[in-house]
Amino acid sequence: MFSSISSRIIAATIVLVVICSGSFLLLSMKEHEAIYKDTVIGHLEALSGNLAEDLVPILGDEDAPLELATKLLDLEVYEHVKYALVFDDKGQLVQRYLAPAFMREAHPGQKLPSFDLDDVSPGVQIIKGELVAYRPIGDLAYTLGYLLIVNEYQEPLGQSNMALVVSSLPIALSILVVMIALTVTLNWHLLSPLTQLARFTNSIDSSSNYHLRVECQGDDEVSNLGKNINAMLSRIEAQSDKNQEYTDALEQQQRALKKLANYDTLTNLPNRKFLMEALRIDLARSKRKQTNLMILFLDLDNFKGINDSLGHEAGDALLIRVSKLITKQLREGDVLARLGGDEFLVLLNDIEDQVVSLGIKVAERIISVLEDPIMLGEWEVQTGVSIGIADAISSDYDPETIIRNADMAMYQAKESGRNTYALFQQELQAQTMRKMVIANSLGKAIQDSEFCVNYHVKVGLNGRVNGLEALIRWPSSAHGMISPAEFIPVAEHSGKITAISRWVLQRVFSDSAEIFAITSEPLVVSINLSAYDIKDPNFIEFIRDQIVMHKVSASNFEFEITESAYLDNFDEAIEFIRQLREMGFSIALDDFGTGYSSLSYLTQLAIDTLKVDQKFVRVMEQSPRDRMIIEAIISLAHRLELNVCAEGVETAQQMDFLAEQGVHQLQGYYFSKPCPLDDMANCIMDLHRSRKLAIH
Repeated sequence: MFSSISSRIIAATIVLVVICSGSFLLLSMKEHEAIYKDTVIGHLEALSGNLAEDLVPILGDEDAPLELATKLLDLEVYEHVKYALVFDDKGQLVQRYLAPAFMREAHPGQKLPSFDLDDVSPGVQIIKGELVAYRPIGDLAYTLGYLLIVNEYQEPLGQSNMALVVSSLPIALSILVVMIALTVTLNWHLLSPLTQLARFTNSIDSSSNYHLRVECQGDDEVSNLGKNINAMLSRIEAQSDKNQEYTDALEQQQRALKKLANYDTLTNLPNRKFLMEALRIDLARSKRKQTNLMILFLDLDNFKGINDSLGHEAGDALLIRVSKLITKQLREGDVLARLGGDEFLVLLNDIEDQVVSLGIKVAERIISVLEDPIMLGEWEVQTGVSIGIADAISSDYDPETIIRNADMAMYQAKESGRNTYALFQQELQAQTMRKMVIANSLGKAIQDSEFCVNYHVKVGLNGRVNGLEALIRWPSSAHGMISPAEFIPVAEHSGKITAISRWVLQRVFSDSAEIFAITSEPLVVSINLSAYDIKDPNFIEFIRDQIVMHKVSASNFEFEITESAYLDNFDEAIEFIRQLREMGFSIALDDFGTGYSSLSYLTQLAIDTLKVDQKFVRVMEQSPRDRMIIEAIISLAHRLELNVCAEGVETAQQMDFLAEQGVHQLQGYYFSKPCPLDDMANCIMDLHRSRKLAIH
């Protein structure tokens, strides 16, 4: 009710006016009582004095009682005189007068108050709430008697006060109403700017609109307060605008961060995080509805070669183009995501039946559209895709499992020749588990030196053994003999291949004294290196340390590097081989013809020997075309002044043909299988006694 300052000020003013008016009325009544008292006392003194003078002759007359009574009847005209008593000079009551009104009000048997004249002083005084006038009759020297008049005081005084109040109340009320009206008017006039300012601040609070301003006129406190509020609002508005700018920038950054967290910046496709969240939701829904969905794991073929030959910008353009081509082959609602590099995932959801046929159809469409050459600016590039397919039911509706199954199927597609698809089969899972077991066992095998080295002889055209190739074997204590064809790829993928290469190098160098003591013939021991060894910046220094440690001559050793390892890291390989040759090692290019086989690359390679891959040797007897390929490779090597080593020789006919073509070394099971160093002396001795070395 009194929440506002204005209402409280008006209420306080009204209360103050009422208090002041009441106080003034009380003071007036006090003053009125004093005046009334003085007036009544004065009248009573005059009345008692006049009556006492009139009674002097009467008291001296013999007929005094009758005249005295008659004279006292003059008091009837005085309304408030209750009674009068006349005493003689001895104080005896001689006559009394009772006012008619007093007689009517007095009850039967009521007596007049008694007075002890010795206790009453001459004059007018208040005794027991009544005015009593006491006068001697006659002179002081000759007193005839005494006159006592009792006059009412309280009741007339109350009536007089009431008359005063009744007469003053309309005026007081009128003044009060006028004062209240003036107070309200003045308060409204004086406080309306403050009220408006309060409403303005309330509107600011409710709307949070800091662009509003209050109108300020004058130099009073309220105007100054309004000006200060406007100044404060200006600062708040500026700060609010700045905060809004910060908020907008922060929201934009949050949106950008959200997009970065869920989308690939290059292709604008969903990334792995987004896909995994969508996959979990779709798998849960499919499991609840007992439906199926599929995952296609895509890996581009030949992407690294395109990226290295044309540059990263061309590689990025290819990824953008491929993502658009793949998207067009999908249904509405299917999700294409980029995992990173050249790997993509496709989520085919809401599949109720024929899940395998749908996955195959989508995979075939994607393979078909990527078989056509793609234009990247002025360059026409040829790529392809290997696709692994896995479904939710066979993956037990587990997101990690279905991704892993599709990944395994994709690698199966790559091993099947690339640019094709493969469905996940349980056998793939067994193979993957086998690879995981091997990967987990490699570290302990390296630490415990579970490996061993077998040596495979190389035969020269002179019919003598002139070389050995060191081949690692793994007789695992837990899993039995594990083939290099099985554990070397696993070691490459798990990052342990360099440790294995170092182990082989140490073992061969430590065996070198025993190796060269087997025969008096000069031998060159070949050691295989991987692409990861070429990338290892510390491998060259490791080789130098091993040479010093084992005191071997680099000229007695040859490093075999595969064509793909050389060309995949061409610049690094050139520098790596240069340093090896400076130390005195010879270099052989292994598996020639199985990789990129570019003649322009061949002219730049700093190698000593060209090894013809065994798959060419094995098929050369099947057709003239195969033999022509062998002849071309050997002829090319001769023209480049390179030694030629043919591996995979298993028959005398192969040996004779290759010898006729002028190869420098022959290697294969026709001569001997790889054997431990302890058996190498007997192996060479048996070969020397064998006609297999009778090369013509």
